[in-house]
Amino acid sequence: MHIIIGGCGQLGAEIAEQLSSDADTDVVVIDLDHRSFDTLGSAFNGETLIGDATDRDVLEQAGIRRADGLLAVTRSDNANLMAVEIATHLYQVPRTIARLFNPGREEVYRKLGVRYVSSTVMLAKLFLNEFQEESYPLHVHFTDSEVSMVDLEIDTGGHALTVEEFEIDGQLRIAAVRRGTRVFIPDRTDRLERDDIVTAAMKPQATRQIASLVREPFAHGRAQEG
Repeated sequence: MHIIIGGCGQLGAEIAEQLSSDADTDVVVIDLDHRSFDTLGSAFNGETLIGDATDRDVLEQAGIRRADGLLAVTRSDNANLMAVEIATHLYQVPRTIARLFNPGREEVYRKLGVRYVSSTVMLAKLFLNEFQEESYPLHVHFTDSEVSMVDLEIDTGGHALTVEEFEIDGQLRIAAVRRGTRVFIPDRTDRLERDDIVTAAMKPQATRQIASLVREPFAHGRAQEG
């Protein structure tokens, strides 16, 4: 797999290090400032290229014609959008994603069909989630949707229920269960156990229906503090 990363700030460097740790993945990191490559740790096992990730000549040097993916994570929304558009429409790179700083531009990105990660919106939702009375630990909140990926800690009321009995049509679906040190994707007939941590896709409407089956939000944290 050949991956190009445009931008070598802290985010770009961390992604580059993790991707390059896979022996089957070739990673090329592009940045205008050669000093930015100092951010890369000793674990990085890829290539670096000084240049503009929106410059076609630079992208050609980075191997854009054989790229399986491009991540544009520079400090400029315009540069990230342009890099993704070039990769997608001129080189048919199958997987592209852009970092977005200005959440006000989300609608534009969606209309263009650009996959993006808005760090501002994501961080805001994570922080606000911690201060809502009835909120469970949040993994992902999907933009323009009520659905969130959350952690639920099974209490006595949910013990011995099957996954099918616990789930709520249209409101809650279990993706994974953590039981001690083991994490698994359950079958619908698997029975939940007290203290299981369930990662689920959930709508807010399900909160009251599962209240007697799981520990209340923040209960675990308060017990630790006491």
